[in-house]
Amino acid sequence: MRLVEDPIKSDTVAALEPNGVEGRTVDEPFAEYREVGVADPLRQGDVLEAVDPDATMWQRHLLVMTADCDFAYAKHQGRVTCVPLLAAEEYLSEMQIPKIREQLVKPQLKAIRQILAKAPVPTISDRRLREWASEEAPADIVKMLDLQQTDAQKVMAALEAIRMMDLPVNTLKEGVGLLVEAQLIGASPPKKRDNAVKKVVDHLRGSYAQPPGDALFLTAIGPGQDAGYFAYLRHIEPVWEPEISLGPSHREVVYRRISRMRDRFAHALVQRFAMVFMSIGLPEQYEELRDLHAEILGDNFA
Repeated sequence: MRLVEDPIKSDTVAALEPNGVEGRTVDEPFAEYREVGVADPLRQGDVLEAVDPDATMWQRHLLVMTADCDFAYAKHQGRVTCVPLLAAEEYLSEMQIPKIREQLVKPQLKAIRQILAKAPVPTISDRRLREWASEEAPADIVKMLDLQQTDAQKVMAALEAIRMMDLPVNTLKEGVGLLVEAQLIGASPPKKRDNAVKKVVDHLRGSYAQPPGDALFLTAIGPGQDAGYFAYLRHIEPVWEPEISLGPSHREVVYRRISRMRDRFAHALVQRFAMVFMSIGLPEQYEELRDLHAEILGDNFA
């Protein structure tokens, strides 16, 4: 007898002998998507790929969120609601590196604040200190603050670390590299480089196993698209249905469908999407003004 585990939970097929003893295991390929044919209508969970090779990361790959019933009864009026599927490196660089940066800047600002609290200088906000670090050389700032010896060295190191953290980056590798180096040159640096790397990388790794509520990691989204992606559910991209090709087409289109998410993953993504945009209570004053605007509109047509 052969017992097959849920293919969505595992990519392993366990073979059991007649006596119930587990035998060898057979590895099977796993993917969150399945392939679809031209005859399959557009549905929720379909993955679209931009025809334009220069499409932005927000438009390169999209996931259809419009409900199947809206397609069936044409309630969507031809507008297909989608969210972007970002390459893992793009998502981490765009969404997670800034969060890590904010956490690493805090101890540097705290070190500066502790020293300035003892010095006869005007009160300077954290925001201004951070801006200042990017505007002028740390040595010049320390000189203007008239700091001496150990205090001067510590503040200069913290300012240099902040300046480095806030430098613009183009890739995930650049972002990680700057955050690591900034820790090593800042105030109270880690004893080992590995510790600085770990502080950044551990946060990035957490995005996979424990992503924020507005994202979900997918290992693959279509044939040949298996480098890892994050569905980002806060960014909505509308697409006109006629601009989507479901197969080979001679007409000009903007997107072509390349796959469809398996039901379990499509449902999980839709559930997360709904949680992001759940109804939020609004102030009473808003409701009163809203009703007033509605009444005024009615008076105009009286």
